[in-house]
Amino acid sequence: MDAIELLELVSLGETSTVQFKRTVDTPDQLAAELCAFANTSGGRLLIGVENDGTIGGLDPQTLRKVSSLVADVASNSIREPLYPLAEVVRVEGKNVLVVMVTESESKPHFDRQGAIWVKTISDKRRVTSREELRRLFQDSHFLYADEQPVNRTNLADLDRPLLEEFLRKEYARSLPEGEELATLLNNLNVARGGNLTLAGLLFFGRAPQQFRPELVLKAVAFRGNSVTDSHYLDSEDFAGTLPGQLAQVLSFLRRNLRKIQNGKSFNTEGDWEVPREVFEELVVNLLVHRNYFITASSKVFVFANRIELHSPGTLPNALTIEQIKLGSSISRNPVLVNLASKLLPYRGIGSGVRRALEFHPGIEFVNDLETNSFRAVIARPPQPSTVPPSSRSLTDT
Repeated sequence: MDAIELLELVSLGETSTVQFKRTVDTPDQLAAELCAFANTSGGRLLIGVENDGTIGGLDPQTLRKVSSLVADVASNSIREPLYPLAEVVRVEGKNVLVVMVTESESKPHFDRQGAIWVKTISDKRRVTSREELRRLFQDSHFLYADEQPVNRTNLADLDRPLLEEFLRKEYARSLPEGEELATLLNNLNVARGGNLTLAGLLFFGRAPQQFRPELVLKAVAFRGNSVTDSHYLDSEDFAGTLPGQLAQVLSFLRRNLRKIQNGKSFNTEGDWEVPREVFEELVVNLLVHRNYFITASSKVFVFANRIELHSPGTLPNALTIEQIKLGSSISRNPVLVNLASKLLPYRGIGSGVRRALEFHPGIEFVNDLETNSFRAVIARPPQPSTVPPSSRSLTDT
């Protein structure tokens, strides 16, 4: 990094990936800052810069002291140790130490007191909730949400005809009983210790939302272009298994999107204004790859000028939007991925986003760190001038 790059970075202010420090007062303070970057999305710690962006700099003696402290803290005050890169940038005749920390694949990292820190916009905070701790372990592939047993479930909550049909198609066998059934379900990661796993509940459960109410998928079609609009054209919550939710969402979109004749005869339905294949690819991704450690619902919003698909959880493990466009993928829910390849229109080879873009280039992807969510925003073709349909108020019952 040169002086111009540093000044440009400082001019943008502190963010979730850039932090200013006049100096480092204590090893514990520094450990917390480094942990927060490693446990979140990585970033740069600029030491020698005031909170307001003024370049204070470090004199040579302080620079040596702080550089040594960074190396010592990263190696001895953090578990697992970190390996940050550091460089000195001279700007306006002053020395700034730039410490670069990448997002860790071994998260969560702890400080000497056993505290776990994460970034929150321009600051950091200590992790205290079990849910968030689980998400950190998930990001490091130590824990998978879809393999976890769901409390209060048992084998009686299985949709046995659905499971039997699956076994017959995939393995040419019937549904066993007793201990043989328990062993089979355990091997399929559908059940564990007498409880259904999350994957088992989502694909073979009789009533998944009875045990995890947030697993409904919410869909709303608005008259205008804002989620704050108090009137809507259509609204529905979709429950059931993932294949059932996919079918219901596609039906919702079918009735709320315009049809284009495209030269077809008068008596045909016409083509979707946005190809159906786009939604098959992206809704399946929404259902299979969301972060199930977050107790929030997936959402589908239809606006006058766009369709938005909201998935709880950002992209895992520093995966970027450009990478997923090229076909890169990281499996957050490996059991769901395996079952989806057999029970949904899903290939599991990272081609879904690329295929969606081929069918409809007008798609924007947003990896929102502040709301901890991922969105696909699909542009709708311009609407012809028509008399607007009747609408209902969100307050109507």
